Amino acid sequence: MMEFNNAEADRVKVCLIGNSKLSKMVHSLIPEFQSIAEIIIIDSIFSDALMSARRLVEHDSVDVFISAGANAHYLKDTLPVPVVALELRQSDLVNAVLKARQISNKILLLTYEHQSTWTEFLDYVEGVDIVHRTYKTAEEARETFHGVEKDGIGVVIGSSFICDLAEQEGLPFVMVYSRESCRYMVRKAISVAGEHKREGERRAFVQFLMDSASSPTIITNRDEQVIGFNRSALGLVKGLARNKRIDRFLDSRFLQTPDTVAEGIQVGDRLCRVQKSAFEVDGLRVGHLYAVTAAPQSKSGSEGKTSGLIYESGRMAEVAHFLQVYGATPGAVLLRGETGTGKELAARMIHDSSANKDGPFVAINCAAIPSELFESELFGYADGAFTSSRSGGKSGLLETANNGTFFMDEINSLPLPQQAKLLRVLQEREVRPVGSRRSIALNIKFVAACNHDLLEEVRAGRFREDLYYRLNVFIVNLPPLRERPDDIEPLTRHFIQSLGRQYGIDADENALAEVLVPRFRRYRWPGNVRQLENLMERLLVSSTLYSSTEQFASQLQSLAPELFESTDPGQSGTEGGHLQSVEQEEILKVLDRFGGNKTKAAEYLGISQTTLWRRLKQIRDDRRAVGDDQSGE
Repeated sequence: MMEFNNAEADRVKVCLIGNSKLSKMVHSLIPEFQSIAEIIIIDSIFSDALMSARRLVEHDSVDVFISAGANAHYLKDTLPVPVVALELRQSDLVNAVLKARQISNKILLLTYEHQSTWTEFLDYVEGVDIVHRTYKTAEEARETFHGVEKDGIGVVIGSSFICDLAEQEGLPFVMVYSRESCRYMVRKAISVAGEHKREGERRAFVQFLMDSASSPTIITNRDEQVIGFNRSALGLVKGLARNKRIDRFLDSRFLQTPDTVAEGIQVGDRLCRVQKSAFEVDGLRVGHLYAVTAAPQSKSGSEGKTSGLIYESGRMAEVAHFLQVYGATPGAVLLRGETGTGKELAARMIHDSSANKDGPFVAINCAAIPSELFESELFGYADGAFTSSRSGGKSGLLETANNGTFFMDEINSLPLPQQAKLLRVLQEREVRPVGSRRSIALNIKFVAACNHDLLEEVRAGRFREDLYYRLNVFIVNLPPLRERPDDIEPLTRHFIQSLGRQYGIDADENALAEVLVPRFRRYRWPGNVRQLENLMERLLVSSTLYSSTEQFASQLQSLAPELFESTDPGQSGTEGGHLQSVEQEEILKVLDRFGGNKTKAAEYLGISQTTLWRRLKQIRDDRRAVGDDQSGE
């Protein structure tokens, strides 16, 4: 056990909170303890005693308090400094009764209700009638004296405070405490104060060591109650407090084992690695230490974000070409692609290629606008257009996008009544705010996006045919990530760089790419590029919890289990064949719709005529192969 053995710790500051007679008795003992203790005395009782004690604690002017009866009880319940109560010895009570019997044979023993009094022997004292009463408050003690003369009480035994009350009533009294009991109380107080100071120094030193640690650290006892933590842990774990079970702050599964390491644990709003270690004294477990390694947090602002498509594949080079070509035209552009394929980034490329590139880019998600707010949000409203409308009116999103680009994502989610209103805007190129008589001319590049086949929506009656053809001027199909495997590595490297800037992580790009790209290429990516970005964010942040890329690679399955989901090779091939079949059917359907005109079919599909020719050749070859197989049978 470490001991600092500071010289100033040898002499302790003792404060008596008492009154008159007890104060005099303790005062007489001061010379005996002068070399090892500084004893100060404050004459006060009950609430006044508490106020006096708190002032001393605030100024760090006392190491231990001594008091008696009710005073000691009040002080113990509320002060952070040790309080030593004057103990009533049985010998003190016997001597007090013998002294009181010499004055009167009718004795009132009045004590505080929470004080031990050793009254069992009173029934065996001959020749006296002893009435024992207790009190909780000073007022109760005073009320006890109102009827004592009627009861024939001739003498009162009690504390210094009770003796003062008896004296005020003109009754004889005997104080129940002895000088020897007071001496014992002072000795015990000095011992308690010394140990308290030493324990305080040890706690402060342990806290100093914990706060010096760079990583968050939490200590629990063997019952898993928190008994200590450093400033780093307090900053990481919301509401962290002593005497609370650790499972209020960390995963309850930590309770199941004394030693463990958990990867990718969410602590507060941070991803962490938590190592739990048991510590023992003389072979017995006394507590646990939780060492937490927190992954970096994202920096504020938009640093690390990208505004362009990242690709190397020929397929995406075609897409980028058409985005630029169609962006330079005044017509509307329809983007088709699965969720997460980058439709908004594509819309921004169209904007950057348009005549309105210096104007605003305004994006909305049609699925997120409530039907009842559609007109006011898109068209705006005039002053007083309806109850509770903003004074002075409000500009709509279309007016905000004027001389710029207006991007409508998930256009297929727009209800039919709103489709009619949008169609009118596209036809007339003007918008009239709700409640206004004037129209606002619009110069807007319109871009729409959908993740469903709009033509099928038209056939199902869920989308207006006239709006479909108005939006269907130029079409660009954004391929899913699984159909552009050549883009996986450049995207992975891009996200390592951009997310590294965002989180302040200096990652080894080549080492991480070498571990991740082969696994990424075997995955189907149902969430496409957005899923890849989110997964890379998780993995890059998690990689900081490991000392080496090899260690990170060994934990990859636990960090990203979706990458390791087993797939039946036969099923995989069937799925690929199904996707290819769907694509071929769509091409033939579009070609038939345009009467075999390959130029119009290619524009509709958002691909070049060369690509269309190659796809048609593949269809013919596949059908010829199927015919050969059947004839061979």
